[in-house]
Amino acid sequence: MDKTHKLAKAKELAAQLFDLKLVELDKMDESAAQEWLARFSMLTRQEFEDVRRQVIEAKISQQSQIGWQSLPHDLSVLVFCLVSMFGSLKTGAIYGIAVLAMLVSLTQVYYNQSLYKILGHASWLTYPAYAGLGYVLFQRGLPWWQIALIIACAWGGTFVLQAILAIPTQMFLRARAQSNKVEKEMRKK
Repeated sequence: MDKTHKLAKAKELAAQLFDLKLVELDKMDESAAQEWLARFSMLTRQEFEDVRRQVIEAKISQQSQIGWQSLPHDLSVLVFCLVSMFGSLKTGAIYGIAVLAMLVSLTQVYYNQSLYKILGHASWLTYPAYAGLGYVLFQRGLPWWQIALIIACAWGGTFVLQAILAIPTQMFLRARAQSNKVEKEMRKK
C-alpha cells in the first residue's frame, strides 16, 4: 500500500476519532481499539495509537483555546465583584469594564496554553464572587430584585460588551491578514 493512501486513511481515522468525546478517546479499551483497527486494517497498532494521541492533543488544545476566549469575561466579573464588594458599584463597573477591554484585545492576539491552565480556574470563582456580591449588597440594604438585576447585568452585560469590544481587534486582524495576502501575491509577480 502506498504512503499517500495510508496517509489518507490516517486522516479519515483522525476525522472520525475527533467526533468522539475526549473521555472516550482517553479511556478507550482494547475491544474498542480492535474495532477501529478492524475498520482501518491498513494501519498498524502503533500508527493507530499515534493518530489517537494526536487527536487527543488536538481536542485538548481546541478546548483550551475556546476557554482562553472566555477569560476576559471571567476575570472582569471577578474584578467587578471584588471591587464592588470593597468599594462602590460604580468603581467596580469602571474597573470591570477596563479589565474587560484590556483582556479582550489581548486574548484576540495572544494565546498561552500554560497561562490558561492557571487562569482557567477563574471561571469557577465567578459563582462565589456573584454570591459574595449579592450578600454584600443585601447587607448594604438593597432589595433582592435590585441585587438580582445587578448580578444579571454583570453576567449578561460582560458577554455583550465582550462581543462589541472584540470588533475593532477582529477588524484589525482581518485587515492585516488581507494586506499580508496582497503582499505575498505581489512578491510572486
